[in-house]
Amino acid sequence: MAHPTRYASHRGFTLVEVVVTLFIIGIGALGVAGLQLAAMRSNQSAFLRSQVTLAAYALVDRMRAEPAEFVDAKLNASDILGRDPANAAETGFRAWVEELAALRLEAAGDQPLAELDCTDANACNTGNCTIIIRWDDSRGDGGAPASDAGGADALAFQLCARVPQ
Repeated sequence: MAHPTRYASHRGFTLVEVVVTLFIIGIGALGVAGLQLAAMRSNQSAFLRSQVTLAAYALVDRMRAEPAEFVDAKLNASDILGRDPANAAETGFRAWVEELAALRLEAAGDQPLAELDCTDANACNTGNCTIIIRWDDSRGDGGAPASDAGGADALAFQLCARVPQ
């Protein structure tokens, strides 16, 4: 009578197969964690971009409510926060900059956080105002090449708005 070999009835995985499987699962888990981190950074950056866009349109609304105050105004956040406002345009711009500061945006390099230029020498067409908001996006996904915005992690939002005279 033939007897089956001693180990023929044993079935299962070898230790090498288990280690290879755990290694593959570990690599997959690291990939998922990396994707989650990238998604969180992109979400933060998109949130800041949305908030900056809303803030810029809020300033445009202020300008449209009192257009005479902003004629030939050229203001930036760095100058206005250090002193008392001299006119109505500076008062309205300062209030807006304080609202913008509540978003906890960090200024990009040595550039001011926000600028308003309603002079004829601005980047937009004559009769328009330029609003520029710059912020450091190093915690977000970046996306801005190194430029006049202040560095590789700096983003700038520029809006041209026609204000009735």
